[in-house]
Amino acid sequence: MLVPLRWLRDYVEIHESPEDLADLLTMSGTKVEGIGQVGENLERIVAGRVVSLESHPSSDRLFVASLDIGRPDSSTVKVVTAATNLAVGDMVPLALPGGCLDDGTRIVEMEFSGVVSEGMLCSSRELGISQDASGILKLPSEILPGLDVVDALNLRDTVLELEITPNRPDCLCVLGIAREVAAVTGRTLVAPPVEVVETPRQASSMAVVEIADPDLCPRYGARIFTNVTVGPSPLWMQVRLRAAGQRPINNIVDITNYVMLEVNQPLHAFDYDLLPDHRIIVRRTVPGEVLTTLDGVERHLEPDMLVIAGPDRGLAVAGIMGGGETEITQSTRNVLLEGANFARTSIWRTSRDLKLRTEASSRFEKGIDPEAVPLALDRSAHLLRAMGSGEVASGIIDVYPGKTERTTISASIARINAHLGTSIGREIRDCLTRLGFEVEPGEGPMESGEFRVSVPSFRGDVREEADLAEEVARIWGFGNVPSTVPGGGMPGGRSASQELAARARDVLAAMGASECATFPFMSPHDLDRIGLPVDHPAREAVRIANPMVEEHALMRTTMIPSLLGAVQTNVNRRNRGVCLFELGRTYSPGAALREGRSPIRGEKPAVEREVLAIGMAGPMNHKQWYEGERGYDFFDLKGLIETLLDELGVFETIFARASRPWFHPGRAAAVVAGETEIGTLGQVHPDVAEAWGVPETTCIAELDFDAIRGAQRREARFAPIPRHPAVERDVAMVVGRETPASRIAGVMSRAGGDLVESIRLFDVYEGPPVEVGKRSLAFSITYRAQDRTLTDGEVNEVHERVREAVVRDFDAALR
Repeated sequence: MLVPLRWLRDYVEIHESPEDLADLLTMSGTKVEGIGQVGENLERIVAGRVVSLESHPSSDRLFVASLDIGRPDSSTVKVVTAATNLAVGDMVPLALPGGCLDDGTRIVEMEFSGVVSEGMLCSSRELGISQDASGILKLPSEILPGLDVVDALNLRDTVLELEITPNRPDCLCVLGIAREVAAVTGRTLVAPPVEVVETPRQASSMAVVEIADPDLCPRYGARIFTNVTVGPSPLWMQVRLRAAGQRPINNIVDITNYVMLEVNQPLHAFDYDLLPDHRIIVRRTVPGEVLTTLDGVERHLEPDMLVIAGPDRGLAVAGIMGGGETEITQSTRNVLLEGANFARTSIWRTSRDLKLRTEASSRFEKGIDPEAVPLALDRSAHLLRAMGSGEVASGIIDVYPGKTERTTISASIARINAHLGTSIGREIRDCLTRLGFEVEPGEGPMESGEFRVSVPSFRGDVREEADLAEEVARIWGFGNVPSTVPGGGMPGGRSASQELAARARDVLAAMGASECATFPFMSPHDLDRIGLPVDHPAREAVRIANPMVEEHALMRTTMIPSLLGAVQTNVNRRNRGVCLFELGRTYSPGAALREGRSPIRGEKPAVEREVLAIGMAGPMNHKQWYEGERGYDFFDLKGLIETLLDELGVFETIFARASRPWFHPGRAAAVVAGETEIGTLGQVHPDVAEAWGVPETTCIAELDFDAIRGAQRREARFAPIPRHPAVERDVAMVVGRETPASRIAGVMSRAGGDLVESIRLFDVYEGPPVEVGKRSLAFSITYRAQDRTLTDGEVNEVHERVREAVVRDFDAALR
């Protein structure tokens, strides 16, 4: 960004040299890349009044002009020119012999067909003001003959070239840099003058604005100018625009560029009389929409782009470039001036897809202040009336459906000093208020500690206390922050969530499992290979716009494909016994993606879940002389999960019958803690095993680690070592084959009450003589009292209640 110092001085006093000012800005976080000069080549250019104008005696296309340049003897200077826009009385710039133009050309006396020219009359291009070389530049009437034109028009200036980081869009304007200078130097910031003289006619009666998609356009404002005269902007404005790297075009367009560079609010001017029905609709594109932009290019717009439209067609690509249909021309008499705020991600995507980047888009995509809209419109109205280029209708058409609330941050002197390693007090308030923050003390004087900070709307990058500490440091001076040795304990540390994850990894590794790491991507084919139905919710995935390979086109919604892929790799590498786990994340579309819109500020595009996946395949041990080889099975995986949950403090879990497309029918279970299902496990379906090239006995589990955190018991419970003996009794029964043993154990535990210490299933039998559809279960129940030795009578009474409960609740036949 280019910032002319003459323009900067309008808003803040500057006593430093350009080099010292550049150092102050750089050390406060606004890096100055270089210091340049404009108009440095211009020499010996004075103002001259045309006192006579005659045709050249020997040429039909040349003229001889005599100019008064304020000499004491009233003598004039004779100049030969081909310009056709001169008239007697005009005040024009004259480059005298020995002088120099903006491009470095030296001026000498020259003879044209017998007439000696004592200098050269200059156009805007020769003075470096603009690219207009169509005629001689006309100077303002207040400039007297003989005055130095370079000084009178401020053509010579120092320009700071700044590198603005993406998080500081507020510094993409002269006023923003002036605010930084005022904060660093402790001087007063002077706001640009805004005095709007309006006509009685209301702007709201002249046009209608509708925001159809407020998620992409939080605010849209408009002012209407009438009786406009389109022509060149004043020289002072052209000079400033040129120094800031902008090309002057005409007064209306130049006002929009000038205000954008001044207050960081892009504007766009529509020819009001060419707006269909005088109606503005801010909406997403319709399928197949085509728009010809101001550069004459026909652009085919993609879905979800934002356009400024009339009732039946698009008129401009929102936030990037206007359309040719409503362009400002010399015949324009009425203007609708747009000042709006657009969603940064929408502008970034549209600019990228159209390969069209402008000064406006570069600002919108960084995120600008929605509260700047009325200021920019009023400032433009002020400049238009000051130029005498038109009239301003009364009021602003301001559509602002959801006002952005200012961020409030709670902070304290102690914590900010801890961030910085300093011991400052009231300087904190001073540094923040200089930057436009509002500081309100908490209870008692500010030195007591707590205070609240209201963040100005143009500082969207400041969100927490650490950001405030950084603001204090850069304004107080990084050089003033002392070098200290950190005190106390080591900074950082794991959160409770991270501790739980680390504990899970340790437990699984201790039980012989190896951790793997896979890509968080998948392809639709992966979901086919695990047998997922076409209407299953897991098929609703976040699609990657530019995947490296087609196999990674989607963000994974389940970790089953990732885990099966890891098992397959190990099996293919002849690693016969595989026991793997991965603690990773799955992703599902957020509300914005499901609704086909861009996320609003603070809204996450995807919902993330932390998931633990475990897989077992092949032999769990190698064949030895003392024992044979045994493969992993469902109960190995179940036991591993039981141990893991117990170590993580998730107690009282049950394993209930479950069905999943990727599991073998009848060999799958859901893990339930309380009323919450926290995962599933089972042996893979034979078709899935074949599709992935893994053994049919492969067992996998997928646990919701976020749900495990929720089910974790926060306090540990301890019981003393038993002092009294236990009594064991068995109960055997025949029940329905579908009756879960865990439900039977739960009923027996409740019936036995506090005397039941444990229940263990030790026998399961199906087959003759047990009838079809039934099975025999045998449980061993341990009874114990903590305060006494149980008598046979007590045990018999409790055991009978247990047997009766089983018969009553499950229609069991006791054996």
